[in-house]
Amino acid sequence: MTTPYWQLDYTLLFGEFDTTRTLGPYYTRQGFNVLRPGQGIDVGTLLTGVPLHLGAGPGLTFFHQWRTQDT
Repeated sequence: MTTPYWQLDYTLLFGEFDTTRTLGPYYTRQGFNVLRPGQGIDVGTLLTGVPLHLGAGPGLTFFHQWRTQDT
């Protein structure tokens, strides 16, 4: 599942999948950054100056893609 997020002319698409599934190569081919299990990203500092971390829960892998709304 991916979730669109619009803020300051950027779109953030992100989601997660079960680490037992081998979906990392698929999402990488689609242009997503696939993180190691347990890793997350800080979207708040970029958007608001206040840290806000997004990531996957236990047993899940997080993936994301930033792009400007012009692309």
